[in-house]
Amino acid sequence: MLRSLAILFAGLLLSSAVLAEVPPKRFDVKPKHSGSFDAPGVVAAELDEQGYLARIDLNSPSDVESALLRAESWFRSGKLASGQPPLAFVIHGPEVAIFFRENYEKYRPIVDLAAKLSAFEVVNVRVCESSTSDLGHAVGHLQPFVDTVPFGPAEIERLVNEEKYLYF
Repeated sequence: MLRSLAILFAGLLLSSAVLAEVPPKRFDVKPKHSGSFDAPGVVAAELDEQGYLARIDLNSPSDVESALLRAESWFRSGKLASGQPPLAFVIHGPEVAIFFRENYEKYRPIVDLAAKLSAFEVVNVRVCESSTSDLGHAVGHLQPFVDTVPFGPAEIERLVNEEKYLYF
């Protein structure tokens, strides 16, 4: 277990060294939108300091991975404004299992990408405590970079309605 964490940490350090050598491109124009970004290939200007929430509709590991890859693409292309809050990922339902420590080997590419983006403060992964419990686990079984919320759907509603987050 410690060896796996050491390898993950070394990978994060190497990734940061590579990314540090490639300065992000910035755009001067603010985006013209009032809704959500659904397409990963959206040609957009630098995003303002608006909060964004990952759209995860299929409750599947591949849907979570697709959203993480979109976030990574935005980060690498320089579309994220400095000072912008991390992109929110609120995970509830069966896909919570992705982030159980015991499932690391099964979901390694997804977990490693989420950990890397979390370390760079590109994303903030929040997992539903209710779903965690429904799957027979305690929050202590989650990966260390994952935050929790009492009830995922309520957190999504709060972010969209009160904090005015937009889906991406």
